[in-house]
Amino acid sequence: MQLVASIAAALLAGISAVSSEKMGSTVLLPQLLVEAPRPGTAVTNAKGSHAVVGVERFTAQTGKSTQALYVVPLGEDEHVDPLTPQLFAHGASEAVFLNEDVVGYVVNNTLCQRGLKDTHEASECHKVLEFPAPVKNVRAVPKSASSATLVFSALVYDDGALENVPLNDASEAVQDWEKHARTYDSLYVRHWDRWLYPHRRTQLFSVDIARSLVLGTWHKTSGFRNLMHPTRLESPVGPLGSAADFAVSRGHVAFTAKDPAKPEAWHTKQNIYLVPLDGSAAPRQVSADGRGWAGAPAFSPDGETIAYLQQYKDGFESDRKVLQTYSLASEVHTESFSDWPLSPSELAFSADGASLLMTVVDDEQTKLYRARVQKRHGAVELTHREVLVDEGHVARPVELGDGRIVYTLSTMDHPNDVYVRSRDGLETRLTNFLRASPAHKDVDLGAKAEQFSYEGAEGVTAHGWYITPPHYEEAVKNGEKLPLAVLIHGGPEGDWNNAWSTRWNPKVFAAAGFVVITIDPSGSTGYGQAYTDRILHHWGDRPFEDIIRGVHYILDTKPHLDRERVVAAGASFGGYMVNWIQGHNDDQLFKALVTHDGIFNAMSTFYSTEELYFPESEFGGVAWEKEEAYLKFSPHRYVSHWNTPHLIIHGGQDFRLDPAEGISAYTALQRRGVPSRLLFFPDEGHWVNNAKNSLIWHNEVLDWLSKWAIRGDGHKAAGPAAADAPEATDAPAPLVFQ
Repeated sequence: MQLVASIAAALLAGISAVSSEKMGSTVLLPQLLVEAPRPGTAVTNAKGSHAVVGVERFTAQTGKSTQALYVVPLGEDEHVDPLTPQLFAHGASEAVFLNEDVVGYVVNNTLCQRGLKDTHEASECHKVLEFPAPVKNVRAVPKSASSATLVFSALVYDDGALENVPLNDASEAVQDWEKHARTYDSLYVRHWDRWLYPHRRTQLFSVDIARSLVLGTWHKTSGFRNLMHPTRLESPVGPLGSAADFAVSRGHVAFTAKDPAKPEAWHTKQNIYLVPLDGSAAPRQVSADGRGWAGAPAFSPDGETIAYLQQYKDGFESDRKVLQTYSLASEVHTESFSDWPLSPSELAFSADGASLLMTVVDDEQTKLYRARVQKRHGAVELTHREVLVDEGHVARPVELGDGRIVYTLSTMDHPNDVYVRSRDGLETRLTNFLRASPAHKDVDLGAKAEQFSYEGAEGVTAHGWYITPPHYEEAVKNGEKLPLAVLIHGGPEGDWNNAWSTRWNPKVFAAAGFVVITIDPSGSTGYGQAYTDRILHHWGDRPFEDIIRGVHYILDTKPHLDRERVVAAGASFGGYMVNWIQGHNDDQLFKALVTHDGIFNAMSTFYSTEELYFPESEFGGVAWEKEEAYLKFSPHRYVSHWNTPHLIIHGGQDFRLDPAEGISAYTALQRRGVPSRLLFFPDEGHWVNNAKNSLIWHNEVLDWLSKWAIRGDGHKAAGPAAADAPEATDAPAPLVFQ
C-alpha cells in the first residue's frame, strides 16, 4: 500500500504542478473527484413532506467507503439550505418509507427503522428484522399506517429459499466449484466481471411487516416468499440490473426477466411478468411476444395499468424503446408514440394517474417529459408529450399529491442533487452535496460546457461538447496555445450526457490543463434511432470520420488551440476507436493515445466475449459467416501503421473484452518500438470501480497525456525507442475521405 500511495502521490504532484501554476490551487484533481460525494436518487413519502437520499463517500488512498442517509424536507413553507444537508442515518445508501413518518434501511443484513423525528444517534439501528442473506433493491408497499409489505432481491440457489443461502454457500458442491473445477453445458459461463454458477440466480422476495401499537416498533409478520419460485427466471437481470427492473403495487409485482426459451448469450429478449405480492400464484407473462427486450415497468396509482418499454428487435440491445401499456382488467396492450425516434428510459405515473413521467436521452441531456393518459374501451393510451426539464440528467421523478415533482438531477458541474418542480414550472434545488463537502466547496470547475455541432460523415450533422480549463479566459487573453484532449465514449450506442461521472469526467481532464472536446459520432443516442443505427456494420468509417471532422472543426474555429498538442482517449468502443485511430494516424494529428479495455482483434473478440448478441448485431452476424465484416474494421490489421505513443489499460476481470485484447495491443506497440505503457488492474472488470484503483487510473492517464502534450518531456525519449521498430509491412491502406 505504501508503494502504491507513493506512486500515486508522485503522479499527482506532476499534474498538480501544471494545474496549480496556471489555475490556482483548487481545481478538480483526481483525488478530489474520487472522494467527491456520490449521492443516489431520492425516495419520498406518500404525502410528499420529506425525501431521503443516500450518499456514498470514498477514501482514495484506501478504497474504503462510508455511507449515510440524509433527509430533505419538501414542504413549500420550509426553508431548506442546500449547503447544510440534514444527516439522518449512518451505514446505508438506500432507504424506503415504511409509512409516512418511518424510514427503513438495511445495514449488515438488518432492516433498521428510524422515524423522521427520532432523536437517537444516527449510527444506532432499531432492528425490524434480520435477513438470512444479503439483499438489495428494497421497496416498500405501505398498506396502512401500521403495516407494509417489503419487496427485495437476493441471490439464491435452485431451491429458491432465502433461509438456505448460508448453507448452500458453505456446501461442498459450491466450494468445489469456487476452488477447483467448473463445468458448463451452455452459455453464459461468465458475464461482465464474474464466472456464473449455473445453480444460483437473483430472484425477488416479499415479506410482511407491522408496527406494534403498544411499543411503536416494527416487526416481521410473515415468512420470506420467493415470488419467482419454482421458475428459473432472474430479476433484476444481471449483472447491471437494479430496482428499475421491477415495480410494485398494493397487489402485484411487475418485473422484467430474460425469456427462458431463448439462449441468453445471443438473444436480448426479455418479458414483463406479473405476480401477486403475496406469492399466491406463479408469475405470468404480460408483455407481447414476437419482439425483443421489454423493461422499465411502472404501475399506475390504482394498480390497474402497467406502463413499460419494449424494443422491436431481438438481439439488438440498442434498438428503439417504444412505450407500451397493459390493462390488468381488460388485458389489452396499447402502443403509444410508435413514430417517436427517441427512447425513454425511466417511467413513473403521476400521483393521480392522469399522466406519465418519462426520462429521455435527448440532445446530450436526459430530459424529463410528461404525456397524458387517456382510457377508452379498455385501452390506455398516451398522448400530448411535453418537456418539463430540458437541461441536465434527470432521474427517478416522482409527482407528489399536490402536483409538485421531485427528481434527482446531475450535470457536468455537480453530482446528483434533489430538485423540486412547482406546479407552475419553478425549479428549486434542495441539496448541493458537492459544495457542502468542505474539501469541495471552493473547487473551480471552470466555465459551463458548451455544445457545438458540425457537418460529419456523409453530410450528417454531428454534435459534441466543448469544455475549457479554469484558466481558459486568462490563457486566451495572454495569447497562449492550449492542448486539446479528445474523449471518445463507449457503447458505441451511448452519448456524452450532461451528467456527472466518476470515471470519465471531462472536468478532470480540463483541470489538468487541457481544452476537452467530447464528440457524439454516428451510433450515439439522443438524436433519433436513425443516427444510432448509422454505426451498424460501419465501425471504422462513419464514426471515425465524424471524430476527425469534429477535431478539425474545433481546431479551425478555435485559434488558441495548439494543433501540435492534440491527444485522444477512450474506453470500450472508445478504446476500439483509439486503436483504430492508431492505425490511421499517418498525419500525426494525435500526439498521444490512451485505450481502456478496447478491441484489438474483432475476430478473436467474438469468440471470447460473453454477450454474443452485441458483435452479431454490430457486425451483421456470426464471425464464421461474416468474416470479412469482422476483419474490415479490425484494428489489428493496421499494426504496421502504429507509431503514436500509447497507454494501454485493461482489467483482469473484464469478460466483455478479454484481457488478451489489451495485452495484444501492448505487444504490438512494444514490438514495433512505439513509446507505450501498460496499466493492468487484476481485480477490475470493464470499469475501474475501486476508489484506490480509480485514483491510480486518473493519475496514470493524465500523466501520460501531459507527458506528450503539456510537459513535453515524453518527446525526448521517443527517438531511440522508435529507431528499433521493424520496417512497415504490407497492410490495408488507411482510409481517406474528402
